[in-house]
Amino acid sequence: MKHALGFFYLLFSSFGLAQGLNLGTTAYSPILVANLSSPYNETSGLVYTNDTIFSINDSGNLPAIHALRASDGTHVHSWVVSNAQNLDWEALTQSPSHLFVADVGNNMGNRTSLAIYSIPKVELNTNNTILLAQKQTFRFGDQPSTGLQLNAHNYDCEALFYWQDSLHLFSKNWENLWTRHYVLPLTWQDTLVAYPTDSFEVNGLITDAAIDASNSVFYLLGYKKELSGLYSSFMYRFLNQNNLFLASDYQRIELGSTLNLAQTEGICVADSAKGFISGEQIVSVFTIAPKLHSFNFSSLATVSNGKNPAIYFHIHTLYIPQEFLSEYQLLDTSGRIAIAWQLGKNHQDLSKLTPGTYFLIGPHFRRTWVKTN
Repeated sequence: MKHALGFFYLLFSSFGLAQGLNLGTTAYSPILVANLSSPYNETSGLVYTNDTIFSINDSGNLPAIHALRASDGTHVHSWVVSNAQNLDWEALTQSPSHLFVADVGNNMGNRTSLAIYSIPKVELNTNNTILLAQKQTFRFGDQPSTGLQLNAHNYDCEALFYWQDSLHLFSKNWENLWTRHYVLPLTWQDTLVAYPTDSFEVNGLITDAAIDASNSVFYLLGYKKELSGLYSSFMYRFLNQNNLFLASDYQRIELGSTLNLAQTEGICVADSAKGFISGEQIVSVFTIAPKLHSFNFSSLATVSNGKNPAIYFHIHTLYIPQEFLSEYQLLDTSGRIAIAWQLGKNHQDLSKLTPGTYFLIGPHFRRTWVKTN
């Protein structure tokens, strides 16, 4: 596995930690589709196809795939994956040919081996109740070998989507409320060692992810504890220009209290800017049923204070339209201008800068970039 380890390390070290333009925070109230029945009490991941939503439950449940009608949340069918274990199934995604189940939950902090199960979609028909899956194992190469504590570490994971022949995982960071992005191939041998390609401060716990195949926009779903002691749900919408993922322009969307939404754990995209969110049952002083909500962001505007040109960093190059050069400066941590622009170009070569943190400053604009080598 030396080749895989080297690939992910090189990808991480050369990319750097850029951040896109903040398009503002807005609020949106998802529409209730239905309170879900007991097979969905701990719904933890969703995919959508042909007005059917497939879902999984997390740890303590059968290794099973459940199907429900998107229109009204009615349970349709269940399949047990006979050759799989549900240590902590937390995310579900699909390629054109397969479902992928991510057995990656690690609340306790004691897991060092994680798994992806792949299931041919042709097996999902109402005549079967048993499925077979192919299991592939991996681990996070940056995870400490000891010292992780229950719900107080940064190596839990619950979010996954498929995109362009790769699997994209996003961590659930209990300790610092960030998320890290890992990219896995669809197939590999032995145990893969994965390193993060980027990270982002989400100010919450990421519980699922989904991508809109029509425009490459992707969503991160999560919740956070408020000062009141109650929890609220949120999403991030990343525009994902040029497949920059967490380095692309983004918007935070506040969804409301988990008292209304249940514990938001699953998200899927059904159409452009449209999709579904599932919330698992909450059992506390009172019980909140598992729920299915829909969303439609077609008319949800992004908010930007000022111009929003297509500006981004990639490897050691800054892409910025030449007409904006007079309004922008790249500064180092001492506030000094780091580079004189090469005029008449839509990109700037940053390869000769020394490793360190830099700030691109413009009108109502600030973006951080880290050069690692």
